[in-house]
Amino acid sequence: MFSQVAVVARDKVSVTENSHKLIIIDESATIQRYACKECGTHMFGRIENTGHPFHGLDFVHTELSSEQGWSAPEFAAFVSSIIESGAAPESMGDVRNTLKELGLEPYDCLSPVLMDAIATHIANNG
Repeated sequence: MFSQVAVVARDKVSVTENSHKLIIIDESATIQRYACKECGTHMFGRIENTGHPFHGLDFVHTELSSEQGWSAPEFAAFVSSIIESGAAPESMGDVRNTLKELGLEPYDCLSPVLMDAIATHIANNG
């Protein structure tokens, strides 16, 4: 139901194999998600809008990686979205409690630190 996503500086992300298999799911979306055109797996997302607060960052699906060294999850964002994948709305209290027990604060937006980054960008750039 959940993915694990790391935020990585764009200049640190490169596709080393099979880049010809990647397509952008929705070119009009804020985060352009690159997925395998053969199996549909989402690999990473990129923001092309230079005016966006997160431009320069990529969103990498680390749950797909067998590599060691990725940072541990720090919070659970957009928790309500699992309803769209079939989770029962009445189970959401239990889901949020389980996440809290695992040390992951559940949000239905971005974490306060990321929301502060957006607000700071807007304040500094009009």
